[in-house]
Amino acid sequence: MLYRFIRGLNEIYGVTVLFCFIGAFFIAFAFTLIYPIVPLLMLISSIFLVVIARGAFIVMRHAERTVARRGIARGACPACDAPLDAVLVGERRVHECPGCRRIFGEDGMPYVPQEVPEDAGKTATFERSMVVG
Repeated sequence: MLYRFIRGLNEIYGVTVLFCFIGAFFIAFAFTLIYPIVPLLMLISSIFLVVIARGAFIVMRHAERTVARRGIARGACPACDAPLDAVLVGERRVHECPGCRRIFGEDGMPYVPQEVPEDAGKTATFERSMVVG
């Protein structure tokens, strides 16, 4: 449950910060002729706010990975607490949840399969080897 909450925050965080900065732009634009010191102060503070926004994103992403790694370490899906299946994909070991169909890498990040350009014309065949233990 905690994983889904943090994951949801991470998914909307970038758009939320973007709209906050766009709103700040319109506020600064409105005060340009009325009271010119406001846009100058907002311009100076925006440099620091970008650094703070980026730092907050890094902290939230780290929290998401930490919660996911804890769930993977106990053998349960971080999102739904179903038992995970360890699967070898190439040389990487990934953990797949049969309940919610999410796939996690060893580092706790969601696993996204990569397409190889050489395989573009071939038919799709999937071979998996189950890892025991």
